Amino acid sequence: MLFSPSIPEIAQRDRFIRRIVGQRMVFCVAGEDGLARVDSRHFRGRQATLVWSARAEAERWASTLVAHPRLKEIPLGAFLAEVLPTLAGLKRLVAPDWSADPIEVELQPMDLAERVRLEAVEAFVQRVKVRRAAWMLEDSSGPALLVSATRADQLFLPCWSSRREAETRIEGPWKDMLAVEIPLDNLLSMTLPWLDQRGWLIAPDHCEGAGALELAPAELKARFVGMPALA
Repeated sequence: MLFSPSIPEIAQRDRFIRRIVGQRMVFCVAGEDGLARVDSRHFRGRQATLVWSARAEAERWASTLVAHPRLKEIPLGAFLAEVLPTLAGLKRLVAPDWSADPIEVELQPMDLAERVRLEAVEAFVQRVKVRRAAWMLEDSSGPALLVSATRADQLFLPCWSSRREAETRIEGPWKDMLAVEIPLDNLLSMTLPWLDQRGWLIAPDHCEGAGALELAPAELKARFVGMPALA
């Protein structure tokens, strides 16, 4: 059965997505049998797992939903790579910013994952446009590169929309690296073509975990110049 969300539901969905992308964190409540969930209002025989963009809201409902509740902070990468695929496998829905109000959004997990990824890329693009620069980590050997989570023979360049975010990753194997500014013009005319020539990918606002975004350089460039996203 197809279900079309109302305008208020769409607004609630989009607000939730913007918040979790901005803070890179999702809040859930766990009980003895897993994450808190309720019976779906729209799909008979299915359940919706409850997630929040604000800690206070998750705490508010915790004791109402399960016995001996535990608040869980889930990094955005883990939410995309682990939680949502697991919920999809269980045929569950996702209820973002649930509050028991008449307006309750229920989403297919992988549809939510795709919308979150698109929002994350768009947020990166808009921040870089405003700041006119992105940042990467580099040392005397060159830029920091990582192995793709989907292809062991492919590398990607992690980059960030702020110097502060880049500097938070200077630790462990990268402890001797420096955050290097990439002016926007250079990103479009040099960095992305360089990656494309080598068959490498780019990870905008890279976060740890298998849920990290990995894009073809041409796809990211298309977002900057206003072209339709590549398939």
